[in-house]
Amino acid sequence: MDKKEEIMQSAIHLFSKKGYSATSVQEIANDCRISKGTLYNFFDSKEELLIQVIRHNHRKMLEQAENLNLESSLPPKEKLIQKIVIQFDGIRENKDYLSMLLTASPPHDNPKISLLMKRIRITMTNWYKDCFMEAYGSQVEPYIWDLALMFQGTLKEYTSMIFRDHKELDFEEVARFVVERFDTMIQHTRDAEPVLPPWQMEEYEAFKPNLEPKTPEQQMEELLEELLEKVKKLTLHDEAKEEYILAVQALQKEIHEKKPKTFMIKSLLLFLAEIKECEPLVRRMERFLKTLQTT
Repeated sequence: MDKKEEIMQSAIHLFSKKGYSATSVQEIANDCRISKGTLYNFFDSKEELLIQVIRHNHRKMLEQAENLNLESSLPPKEKLIQKIVIQFDGIRENKDYLSMLLTASPPHDNPKISLLMKRIRITMTNWYKDCFMEAYGSQVEPYIWDLALMFQGTLKEYTSMIFRDHKELDFEEVARFVVERFDTMIQHTRDAEPVLPPWQMEEYEAFKPNLEPKTPEQQMEELLEELLEKVKKLTLHDEAKEEYILAVQALQKEIHEKKPKTFMIKSLLLFLAEIKECEPLVRRMERFLKTLQTT
């Protein structure tokens, strides 16, 4: 992790814990063990730091969503369920960032922040719209924007329950329950007039996120690098930390083999999942490996 990202991670942690207004630039610098002047070499102000934090994490989560490669034989509704489960996994891994957005009260009177939050909202609504179009096709097209908005709102409330109110809910159970309820609604909604017809959503329909899709290999490499960085930052005695680092390196080597041994990968992931701080990332890697298209 480079110094700029380290500063952003410290900012996320402090903003989520204390709130944006109550966190000073000096506190963020102290948390990174750098001077305030060094921090200003990377970010012009606290607001600029917040903007970069939001932009960086949104892009990261959007890349994960855009690059999902689900098994092609899965039924359309099951694909939708698994997409939501993977999204929940990504949110869990970035729970400090989510907590920051839910509780930190960023200054929305700043035009840059307001515009950025609007772009995020439009991007995610489009992603849900595309998910439903892929799952149900033309039958939902007349009221697709209403559907996407209701679905997004429902998941937002469950997300808040899980991560802000600390409810112990199973991600797959939530995703399956919500998708099945919407499936019932879709099957009984034929001639309903949409509240949000296409002409009302022209701004949303015209919006295109500027992202180049990454290959599954690139995504896996990023996950492995992220896991290695997490292990290196663990507060363990040297012998234990070295053992976990060797496990990640062995995992990297095995995944890059022409014919990787499944039992070896599963064993190494099981071992690494013992680390509480790494468990969410390991679970996401397991799901990613399961959903990769077979070639």
